Amino acid sequence: MKQQYRRRATRRTSTSTRPTPLLIASGSYPPQARAARPPLNEMTPDQLRTWIGSTRAALERKKARERAYLDYRARRGTSTPTDEAYEADQQLEADLLAMLDEFEWYVALMES
Repeated sequence: MKQQYRRRATRRTSTSTRPTPLLIASGSYPPQARAARPPLNEMTPDQLRTWIGSTRAALERKKARERAYLDYRARRGTSTPTDEAYEADQQLEADLLAMLDEFEWYVALMES
């Protein structure tokens, strides 16, 4: 006689993978943004330069880590939709790095 097993229902907690949008117009920020830094318009030029530098360094590390992962996957001949999304992210990250460069230039203009 074949035994039948009943699947036990498991309860999973849902986790959101979408970032909380910044509500700039209303002046309210998600808890992560408040803890990470003060609003940009309240920073001094020195604070802005420090924030730009640390953000740039973190973004460059992230970009390099993803590039190494993509190169490893390519050597193995593996490609998934996630790999394609990471590839698109590489261009977005390059654009964000260029934006930080421009932002740093504007901060320098603020002081002159």
